Amino acid sequence: MNPVVISKTAANHFNRILLCGSALMVTAALALSTTSCATSKGFGRDVKKVGNKIENAADRTGGAN
Repeated sequence: MNPVVISKTAANHFNRILLCGSALMVTAALALSTTSCATSKGFGRDVKKVGNKIENAADRTGGAN
């Protein structure tokens, strides 16, 4: 069986593709993680507002303390 021979040019091209792909994935992961923090913070605020509204309604109707 003959071994597969890869030229230096093809190997360099392949390494460059891997490097660019890795950089793209790291950038995408960083962007998603930054966005998710803001989303989680906003979600926490929404939950807090709903909790306050429930608490206020309970106070108005004489709910249990």
